[in-house]
Amino acid sequence: MPPRRLTAAAGFFAVLLVTFTCLLWHLQITAGAAYYAKSQRSIAQVESVPAARGRLLDRNGNVLAQDQVTWSVVVAEDAEDPVRQRLETLCREEDVDWSGKGAIQNATSRLLARITEEGLPGVTFTPAVQRLGGETLAPHLLGRVGQMSPQEWETYQDQGYAMDERVGKDGAEGAFEAQLHGTPGRKVLETDASGRVTGEDYAVQPQAGRDVKLTLDRDLQEAAQAALSAFLDRHPQATGGALVALDVTDGGVLAMASEPGYDTASFSADYAALSADPAHPLMNRAIQGLYAPGSTFKLVTAAAALEEGFLTPETQILDTGRYTYYKSPQPQCWLYRQEGRTHGLETVTEAITDSCNIFFYDAGRRVGIETLGQYAHALGLGEKTGIELAGEKAGVVAGPDYTESIGGQWYEGSVLSAAIGQENNRFTPLQLAHMTATLVGDGNRWQVHLLEQAAGEAPYQPVSLGRVQLSQENVAAIKEGMLGVTQSGSLASAFRSLPVQAGAKTGSAQVAGKENSNAVLVAFAPYEDPEIALAIVVEQGGSGSGLGEVAAQVLGAFLGE
Repeated sequence: MPPRRLTAAAGFFAVLLVTFTCLLWHLQITAGAAYYAKSQRSIAQVESVPAARGRLLDRNGNVLAQDQVTWSVVVAEDAEDPVRQRLETLCREEDVDWSGKGAIQNATSRLLARITEEGLPGVTFTPAVQRLGGETLAPHLLGRVGQMSPQEWETYQDQGYAMDERVGKDGAEGAFEAQLHGTPGRKVLETDASGRVTGEDYAVQPQAGRDVKLTLDRDLQEAAQAALSAFLDRHPQATGGALVALDVTDGGVLAMASEPGYDTASFSADYAALSADPAHPLMNRAIQGLYAPGSTFKLVTAAAALEEGFLTPETQILDTGRYTYYKSPQPQCWLYRQEGRTHGLETVTEAITDSCNIFFYDAGRRVGIETLGQYAHALGLGEKTGIELAGEKAGVVAGPDYTESIGGQWYEGSVLSAAIGQENNRFTPLQLAHMTATLVGDGNRWQVHLLEQAAGEAPYQPVSLGRVQLSQENVAAIKEGMLGVTQSGSLASAFRSLPVQAGAKTGSAQVAGKENSNAVLVAFAPYEDPEIALAIVVEQGGSGSGLGEVAAQVLGAFLGE
């Protein structure tokens, strides 16, 4: 190789060697400490960041349930004593209790800021989400949120849930889980060898769940619970009860109370006692309690007899005190049994106001049990209402098929007791409110619902479950009888202060083995243009007329009294 080329090659390699030497000097000597520190920060941890659950709102936008995030300060087991001592000082200065061991619970935002500022090694923060709601406000309806069970995980894992996520357990929280549930995020934390956090970033941002507006009216719900609880307090023999208020125009639930109830905030701690309580506070009596409707069923008998042409609004039936059409049974009217008197000749309107048994024995016999059952079903009795809550019972409409299915025998005269709401008729308070709303709402039977609107979705559209063909003349006769109950009948005193006229029907249903009857009441208001339908049942509450004050308080709250 020519000397010139050797000289050039030697010069090139000399330059390359010098450059490489300088680079090594920079990496190891000049910036070595910085790169070493950076390498210590490269320890990464991935944390799950819970997403906020959507809020439950009432129909007016008032918050019924929402998430609250609290933070815990977690101290590594190998954290040095000076770190723990400094934490104790910070907690003392910020008035936060800490024993010096374990995590610091419910840390204040100021404490978190000071710990972050000082960058104490081995100290990290853990978020905890608590669901805050009304606690004792509508616990059966609003429901609870909790860690999913192994059985629930089998369902939710296919929907992309993490195993440790919280889900709606029951009530509206469970019914609208898909809308309320948010998507958790993932946060990457960089720490150095001592555990000091040196950086953080979101690999996946958490996405909050959507708010869900319910048909419930918070103020009306509070009034309903207060009125029902007060009645139970005044009647210690009563073992529980339920109240349901529906929007006549679309089937929305305005209020739903079941007593006794419980506090969702202490549910886990109280569960053993609640589940063993003979009063069954965990049962939602509004949709799961099955009760004989008593004389409130006479509205069904009246509708069937009028529409089928067995009666007209002008037809009169003589109250003879004892009904003797059959050799047996020969039941009596309540007035004859209690006072030895009769109601005399009565139209259907008068018979509803006076709750004359003889009138409805005869009307029920003329209609027959099959047609009576058809009208009961058409008006929503013995049928699930379609409400989103889990566990709704369908109930039973009395008739030969059911009686024989439970080993009993149906007699021709059994139609008499069925016509006044006895026999095997068993319905939920929700169904009784549904029946009333259908009857006074021009026969329109709407699917009962809690959903008003979920954020990002169109408002709920009412779903028709059919229409009962009821002539205006016949409905007017029935409503007029219910008006008589509140104006001159057994509820006149309780309803006197309402700003508008209302209609109602009471009932008392005997329960085998119990000293007191179940008290039952259905009502609607305003009389001229019904907006709200109400049903109340109290176990061993005595006479249905005793519920008049409860009904008047709830209707008054709805009407803005």
